[in-house]
Amino acid sequence: MAKASAYIGLMSGTSMDGVDGVILDERQKIITSAYTPYPIELKTRLQQLSQTGNTSLADLAQVDIEVAQIFAQTANQLLTQSSLNKDDIRAIGSHGQTIYHQGSKYSMQIGHGALIAEQTGITTVADFRMQDIATGGQGAPLTPAYHQYMLNGKEGVIINLGGIANITIVKNNEVFGFDTGPANTLLDNWVKKNKGINYDRDGLWSRSGVVDSVLLDSILADDYFQQKYPKSTGPEYFNLDWLSQHLTSAETPEDVQRTLTELTVMSISASIPKGEDVYLCGGGVHNLFLCERLTYQNPESEISVTDDLGVPVDYVEAAAFAYFAKQTMNGEPSNLPLVTGAKGRRILGAIYQIDKNIL
Repeated sequence: MAKASAYIGLMSGTSMDGVDGVILDERQKIITSAYTPYPIELKTRLQQLSQTGNTSLADLAQVDIEVAQIFAQTANQLLTQSSLNKDDIRAIGSHGQTIYHQGSKYSMQIGHGALIAEQTGITTVADFRMQDIATGGQGAPLTPAYHQYMLNGKEGVIINLGGIANITIVKNNEVFGFDTGPANTLLDNWVKKNKGINYDRDGLWSRSGVVDSVLLDSILADDYFQQKYPKSTGPEYFNLDWLSQHLTSAETPEDVQRTLTELTVMSISASIPKGEDVYLCGGGVHNLFLCERLTYQNPESEISVTDDLGVPVDYVEAAAFAYFAKQTMNGEPSNLPLVTGAKGRRILGAIYQIDKNIL
């Protein structure tokens, strides 16, 4: 039997919409991809858990199981779509679902790897962030190491427009990266609160408003935007409770949405080196108005999407965790100390081994 050489990557980001999955071949090219949305009830529980922390240990354990089952379901769907079977896959790299992240103190992901391994019959690597945090790092962002791999020796900038935006800068043989601040998390939550829809399609509602300069200045004065990297954040910080601290009764809802778009644009643009090629990925790429504003604010940069680097915008992070699984199984480190603040490079993740000879 040929040696297993493909890897599955599974990811659910801070938007908590569902699970993205890919299979990468031995050349790290995508064979197939899949997306499994979370049931509405589960998504609601995850958001409440992340933003309020009001839950029992029994509820947390149950959600942990339900998330793992959806991750395993996505992996099995990928196999069904492809011509591969579980014996062709060396390992699954599962990020899990972040429910709380607090910089260098702790980061909690649920969707435990043991259950994924058992429900797929494939060795699973999970809990990627903890080793970096244990050695003094933020545990995030991890994807700059994969972004560097994607650029394949070139200089450039990759920006992930997820719930939280993060930037990777590869220049002069060095890699820098950090979370710039909120992207989809505030935009989605504000439009849902005011219009009862899950997201602002194409940014049309934002386009109808005007920037409230007083509100924008107040938001940009937040300590997070003044911090130097390494830094990371999440929706447990940038949420509607945080936003409410900056609001008065004078703003219209559409002007707030427009201002939140500008917040994302300004916080990202402040970190883009002039003239560097920029590649966008993540769900925010589908917000046409947001991308227009990024292009307008960075006229000296050529802005395109990661499809031009061979990885579709919606699957960059899933592909990253397939890549990280490969690194771990080969005994290679995946973190970048300059990005996370860790004391050194480390092999990341816990391996939940499946011995296919005794299944």
